[in-house]
Amino acid sequence: MPRNWLDRLESRLGFLALPGLSAFLAGMNAAVGLLALFKPEFPAGLTLDPAALLAGEVWRTVSFLFIPPQTAPLWLAFWVILIYALMRALERAWGEFRFTFFFLVGAAAMSAAALLWGGTLSSGPLQLSVFLAFARLMLFFVLPVKVRWLAALVWVWAGWTVLFGGAAARVGTLAGLANYALFFGADHWTEWKRRRR
Repeated sequence: MPRNWLDRLESRLGFLALPGLSAFLAGMNAAVGLLALFKPEFPAGLTLDPAALLAGEVWRTVSFLFIPPQTAPLWLAFWVILIYALMRALERAWGEFRFTFFFLVGAAAMSAAALLWGGTLSSGPLQLSVFLAFARLMLFFVLPVKVRWLAALVWVWAGWTVLFGGAAARVGTLAGLANYALFFGADHWTEWKRRRR
């Protein structure tokens, strides 16, 4: 997305920024994970289920973001620390509005994909886009080259999933990366054209 377009959007809609969104999302992942330890069926009421959405449970367009991938205590602690660190780094690099916009675009794309496809989707692909955005932004500043290799592996996995995964995995991966494409697609396209010359 051209930076001037983002700047204009922020000047008009900057009041929609959600301060502390990274801390809120990480905290909600921790809370849902802890509740799931005592009531394992609890996360099912938060999933991105299109039938429930059409029945009026619109909170699911946001609540699916609060479900951690695992609820085992050690894994949950690792996940919350990791996702908070990644999201907080993006929030600092972009500012609150752009980070909020990035997440809202991703959540909207996932919700639209679930409704169009008619199946339940997880927040995994959207969290994947957070890592890829982190790797793209931070790679050139403070982190060693190993992050580039991790990002390359994630891209290989995403490509494999789109080509050979089941319907839910394909739809979820493509929708989950919509926000990444919006923010970085033009840059990747420019780099690809430059390499071809």
